[in-house]
Amino acid sequence: MLIYAHRGYSAKYPENTISAFKAALPHVDGIELDVQLTRDGRLVVIHDETVDRTTNGSGFVKDMTLRQLRLLRTESGERIPTLEEVLVLIEPSDVTLNIELKTDQFDYEGIEYLTWLAVTEFKLEQRVVFSSFNPDTLVRLRDVAREARIAVLTGDGHPRLVEFVERVGAEAVLHAQPEFIGTRDAAAMREQNRLLRLYTINDPSELPDMTGVDAIMTDEVERFQSKSRH
Repeated sequence: MLIYAHRGYSAKYPENTISAFKAALPHVDGIELDVQLTRDGRLVVIHDETVDRTTNGSGFVKDMTLRQLRLLRTESGERIPTLEEVLVLIEPSDVTLNIELKTDQFDYEGIEYLTWLAVTEFKLEQRVVFSSFNPDTLVRLRDVAREARIAVLTGDGHPRLVEFVERVGAEAVLHAQPEFIGTRDAAAMREQNRLLRLYTINDPSELPDMTGVDAIMTDEVERFQSKSRH
């Protein structure tokens, strides 16, 4: 079972920070993070559409410039990282990076192209998987990046999921909650030998039937044993 750090080692460090990503690297096969777009078109790593929960500031990410965002601090005193800063950190390692494009609330114009451009500049195309809850985002990403690795995000499934996976040319992966296991779509994915990654599991006792499951995403990266690192 492969282990992905959900927003970095977020059980012990503030989520989506450089310290959380650094702490996760020795323990995991992959790191998951969230990307949003500033008012001046910069890619920043933060989960929420506002900065209120995770920093000492308030307001929407989309309404702030990068300069304004960089003045804010997390509880550990860190700045909100740019995607480029995380790519610099990830590049020397061998981990996979899962970039979730956070467009389910605000459909940031051009975020797909800008994110793909950043990844290609670091030559990390084969080590980055893109995901989103917004199907339009995945369609646009496929249009600008024919070779991108794409994963469809879902909770417990949605109508015509199997057809959509095929439409966007998603790799043999769906990112889903454990409740997805046992659904008709899950059975269809298994029949097609498509792998499945589950989120977010923090206790080994919560693991469902792992048949056909390639990886889990967790905040508690040291509670699980990676099949490739142990």
